[in-house]
Amino acid sequence: MSGRVGYVAAVDRVTPREAVDLAVLAERAGFSGTLVADLFQPWLPSLGQAPNVWPVLAALAEHTSGDFGPGMAVPGARMHPVAIAQASATLAAMHPERHWLTLSAGEALHEHVTGGYWPEAPERINRLFEAVDLIRRLFAASVAGRDIRFAGEHFTCETTRLWTMPPRAPQVLVATGGPVTAKRAGRAADGLLAVGVSYEQAALVLDRFAAGAKEAGKDASTMPRWLHLNLSWAPSEEQALAQTAEMYPIAAMRFARGDLRSPQLIEQIARLVRPEDLAGRVPISSDPAVHAAEIQRYLDLGYDRVFVQNVGVNQAAFLDVFAREVLPALG
Repeated sequence: MSGRVGYVAAVDRVTPREAVDLAVLAERAGFSGTLVADLFQPWLPSLGQAPNVWPVLAALAEHTSGDFGPGMAVPGARMHPVAIAQASATLAAMHPERHWLTLSAGEALHEHVTGGYWPEAPERINRLFEAVDLIRRLFAASVAGRDIRFAGEHFTCETTRLWTMPPRAPQVLVATGGPVTAKRAGRAADGLLAVGVSYEQAALVLDRFAAGAKEAGKDASTMPRWLHLNLSWAPSEEQALAQTAEMYPIAAMRFARGDLRSPQLIEQIARLVRPEDLAGRVPISSDPAVHAAEIQRYLDLGYDRVFVQNVGVNQAAFLDVFAREVLPALG
């Protein structure tokens, strides 16, 4: 059931042009849709890339036919929600019914760079949902040809509208791994993207999202319920483990990463990670059947879509193997 499996373009470890080319390969391989992370810095200096997400999305949209969107765009000091809304609306106008917008509370690594105060998690979450409210109001008013004004605790919008809009506004999803935020997402957003969750956490997040949707008079089964899954595939078990330890050591870090501010700091912490610390933290295997079973678990849990990212740089080989042996195996 390949239509339920999307591709995450690893823009922190490949160039923007390579990311576009890989999105094309992924679509040919049978993946449905492309998610691109909104980064300002890579998690590790050795990864080497952190392009602006919006030009990458614009380029890959011209070369693919599936849907696409940013993974976890962050409203805040780096990008005001009105600016995010304009960028999203323009992409949706150019590619009707193909673009969606995913928002998150953000991480200091990408958001502190403008030098402002980095708020505590509760404030970041409140700011996120105020931005969701503002963007959805701005979308709705602009589709109807009306202006809006908005004065919140975190954001202000003077009387205006978006003058370039698609006939129907993009869906606004919230990306989170927390059950409390997931419940608020069910009430306030159009859908959910679960990130950084174990299987047990994924079940709880999905349950809370459904509860929040029900409180708002919505049916969660009709809303996007997506999951971002990091995994490590390589031709051998040794290679799969080695690339995880080298390129995705944060999987072994058993603490919140939202306040870490530099790739160099994360690199220092990562030196303490041992290969055995990664056990059970991320699917690591050279066996395509292992990865097919992991993806299937989340689909069976109730997620209607899983976006997968291979943590290595062997992206073309990964896409080829998954096209032949993983996507056809999914039910």
